[in-house]
Amino acid sequence: MPWTLAFTVLAMIGIVTLALVRTLRPDRQASGLTEFGVLLAAYAAVYGPVGLGFVMVYEIDPDLSGLSPFVAGATMGGLIAVLVAGGLWLATALALWVLRRPLELPSRRVGVRWAVLLVGAVALVFGLAMPVFEALEDRSSAWLWIAMGLFYAAFFMAQSFVVPWLTFLRLPRLGESPDSGDLQPWVDKVMIRHGKRPIVVRVYEGSLVNAFVLWGIRGPWLLVGEGLLRKMSRSEVRAVLAHEIAHLLRRDHVRLLLSGMVWAAAMTVCTMLVIAPLYEADRDVFGVMATATANTLYFVALGFAMRRMEYATDRVAVGLLDGQDGPLATALEKLALLKKTPLNHKSLTHPSVQDRIEAINRESMQRQQTSPALTECSDHTLA
Repeated sequence: MPWTLAFTVLAMIGIVTLALVRTLRPDRQASGLTEFGVLLAAYAAVYGPVGLGFVMVYEIDPDLSGLSPFVAGATMGGLIAVLVAGGLWLATALALWVLRRPLELPSRRVGVRWAVLLVGAVALVFGLAMPVFEALEDRSSAWLWIAMGLFYAAFFMAQSFVVPWLTFLRLPRLGESPDSGDLQPWVDKVMIRHGKRPIVVRVYEGSLVNAFVLWGIRGPWLLVGEGLLRKMSRSEVRAVLAHEIAHLLRRDHVRLLLSGMVWAAAMTVCTMLVIAPLYEADRDVFGVMATATANTLYFVALGFAMRRMEYATDRVAVGLLDGQDGPLATALEKLALLKKTPLNHKSLTHPSVQDRIEAINRESMQRQQTSPALTECSDHTLA
């Protein structure tokens, strides 16, 4: 009963907060603590009812003993995927609606394919893991620790690499797009110039104005949105692609993979020492809270690292553009304009556009100050 009341109050606070912000801030300029509060309120509005559902299921205590371990695990995995991933998407969409900002989505077909594959992948991972965990009942066994670590690693690989790869596998190549121009040859030239093999560039369907790197099976891909090709100049598109190529040259996708393995190891330790004992003591709500806390700490640390990564990638991208920082700064500003995002908006993984442009300008000024000094030094040497 206390948990039912707590989740009900949580949901009501979230809904009221969202309604007030939506009514009182119609200018899309909410930022800082207001924006963070909107995101928290959206999570409360979404996961308050989810918490009530967990409490009701716990009180009903359905008997699943008649199901095979694989079916029971797959059912649990599918429900978790729907609740967690679906809840995150719903909360994000709700927060953006309150802030009057557009929700950046691919075409409906690609979005549905992603959702179905994600639920199926998580269900499969849970289904395959459940018989193993039932066979390894001794929590002090080293095999159970290994199995738990492999489970989290497989979960991370499935949702971070396998599902995106399957989702975008059939997208057309950039060279097949009427809006591509000479972009694919330019990308190949940049890669070869830096001693790398040419990469596949695919076109992201719909009106998406963005580009990103995807780790394929044989090598990384570069995906570019059709909206980016249509609404930006060629120099601006090259600047955006240069930023993504810089991620590849810096091997940032490998860094993200390693961060996922660190998360898997940390979650294994947390599960075995904290989360599992809470469930064994019939403190399911505390188990859920411990899981959410551990994952939140990981995402906060990952966000800090990725924001630093973006600054470093911008510097490399300017070098790929032969030292011309103007196109990248203009492209970043235009991206924010097209997405109707304030220039001072900071996300979990990216600094604000304003901060990135200022960093690019500072880097450019330092190069300009250094170049004359080098030239003068060279002249004295020749003399």
